[in-house]
Amino acid sequence: MKSLWTLILLALLASCNDELKEQQVAFDNLKQQSMEAHDVIMPKMGDLMDLSNQLSKKMDSTNTDLIMSKKSELQKAHDDMMTWMRDYSEKFPYDYKLPKDVNAVNKQLDVLKEEHEEIEELKVRTLRVIDEAQAMLK
Repeated sequence: MKSLWTLILLALLASCNDELKEQQVAFDNLKQQSMEAHDVIMPKMGDLMDLSNQLSKKMDSTNTDLIMSKKSELQKAHDDMMTWMRDYSEKFPYDYKLPKDVNAVNKQLDVLKEEHEEIEELKVRTLRVIDEAQAMLK
């Protein structure tokens, strides 16, 4: 009877370890995808400010509202990126290690999913506003 309980316990531990490894792989993949989105946006930060400055030079009495609106969107994209980076680094610092508990990893994975969705939305918005500002300058 004792050996049966030992086998059951070992089987449970093995399944928990497998689930933990799967969650860690999922976490690592999602973190990589988030960083890839970040790496698309980050080089564009200077473009946001350059476009804003170029739009200022093109402003006249006929397009002031439109240009001010686009400048505001450019600034928001920049500010949102800075906020995302700050929040992300607080939640997942450079030396961050995942917990060894499946439930804790699942909670962290949920947090990372939210961060990933946010950076993907930010990437789309940033690239869109850059394209729109460039079109206005033509």
